[in-house]
Amino acid sequence: MFKNLFLLIAASSCVSLQAATLIVGPSQGVCANAAYSSITAALAAAKSGDEIDICPALYSEQLTITQPVTLKGIGANGNNRVLIQPAAMTNVQNPSPNAPYTPSQAVISVFNTSDVVIEDLAIDASMNTVSGCAVTLAAIHFSNASGRVANNAISGAQLSNPLSCTTLFPGNGFGVQVDTTGQTGPFTVSISGNTIHDFNRNGVLLNGAGITAVVSRNVISGVGPSTGYSQFGVFVALGAVARVTGNIVSQGNCGAIDVNDCIKVRSEGVVFRAAGDGSVADSNTITDVQSGIFLNGANKAQITNNVIMNVDALDGIDVQGTASGYFTNSVISGNTISHVFPISSIDSVNESGCGINEYSGTGVAQNVILNNTVNDAYCGVAFVTADQLLTGTYVNTLIASLNADQYPNAFPPVVEP
Repeated sequence: MFKNLFLLIAASSCVSLQAATLIVGPSQGVCANAAYSSITAALAAAKSGDEIDICPALYSEQLTITQPVTLKGIGANGNNRVLIQPAAMTNVQNPSPNAPYTPSQAVISVFNTSDVVIEDLAIDASMNTVSGCAVTLAAIHFSNASGRVANNAISGAQLSNPLSCTTLFPGNGFGVQVDTTGQTGPFTVSISGNTIHDFNRNGVLLNGAGITAVVSRNVISGVGPSTGYSQFGVFVALGAVARVTGNIVSQGNCGAIDVNDCIKVRSEGVVFRAAGDGSVADSNTITDVQSGIFLNGANKAQITNNVIMNVDALDGIDVQGTASGYFTNSVISGNTISHVFPISSIDSVNESGCGINEYSGTGVAQNVILNNTVNDAYCGVAFVTADQLLTGTYVNTLIASLNADQYPNAFPPVVEP
């Protein structure tokens, strides 16, 4: 008897804890079974683990999520576009008592929770009111939170006055921003299959120890140095550990901007700035940048099988340890780098123009460089003595490889044979 009663109670508990699906749709009745006319109302009614299905429409809402839920765009009547575009955005802040006051604006803010899923939505932050660096701006912001961002169209994270925050790091204006404030994690985020464009600083920013992230199969489009400030596709910083794989990143070349000026407002495809141990950049396609991959501090990183092309002003892959004091115990292998230009005296004076360029005296040591292909550049690889340079293929390069430690002030002059 007691056994049967226990089974009955257990079965009843499972039913009561079963996740629900809440459907949101406009009053015009795009989805006849929609119980909510706004996403905000559905979030207020949702319980932990619920899914909110959102019917095609324009939703002028700014959302805050503090419990595990799924926001999912669904199709109806042949329309598959669900646009979330607040008419006016206001400042919010992480409500955790452990978090310092850091005002931010985002279309969707996720605070102090886990298992949040955001997928199949068009998210537009263009109606923001942010100018300067004091209030952070993102289309999607995870703060002390975990979850998944998949198959969205993410845009509009541009400041009202783009030149009001020109600080290189962290800057402002992010497609997806993942950070920690007052906590150490662990926090796990997956960002995959999205298109990210019309942002100021970073398509994706991962900032802080305790974050582990997968950034995969996204298409990230910037416009590069013509904006007058630096732009980066994926930026991994200050202890965050990331696996950045299979993305397509394009930014913009210098164009009519003088190369020396262009370097100051450069664009880069993937950046590791004091990234966490074991971070990976693999099988990405990066084009139209001043540096394809910039490695500014990391340990046990793997930079493998990337295709980098149309690079001007700097190098296909730049390696230095200045952000953390080291870039060590890492592998740079199997990358294909083409068209690093211009091949001119600029390369000698700026010590640039190489497929892979390691900066001497910056804490770079115990790394292995092998099986990379460089076609059409001033040099194939400029390496430091403390690293191992093994096999590689360097064609249409004036210099196949050189020891950067032997050229502290300028590379050999550019002279065609």
